[in-house]
Amino acid sequence: MATRKTSAPTIMPIDDAALEEYATSDYNEKLYSLVYYTLRELQGLAAKKSVGDSFSWNELKARFTEVFGTVESRRYSLEQLLEYAQRKFGKSLEDLQEINERSWARRKAFNAQFNTQQVAASSTPATVDRL
Repeated sequence: MATRKTSAPTIMPIDDAALEEYATSDYNEKLYSLVYYTLRELQGLAAKKSVGDSFSWNELKARFTEVFGTVESRRYSLEQLLEYAQRKFGKSLEDLQEINERSWARRKAFNAQFNTQQVAASSTPATVDRL
């Protein structure tokens, strides 16, 4: 008896263009950004250890962009970035996601502390020495 071939139903993507500024990026777009920026952070931390005092984050960012492009103008696929992360740093996608979460938590804490210091500095009345 011959086997019947059945085709999987074609799923039509949802057109969310009408959402305009309320639309969100596709998951793969967000994932690419996460991997890209986490790789840049890892590359920077490794370079900072080896270069020492002459290390410059701005210089690293410029060189990283020369090699990897930007999130908007990609030179490599997500799969290639993940292979690079595994080969250079021994990090999987899950590892990169954890590193990214910790990085955001550090930034959030730093910004909260900075804002608290700014508020405290601005609410402290200036003292004027009178002769």
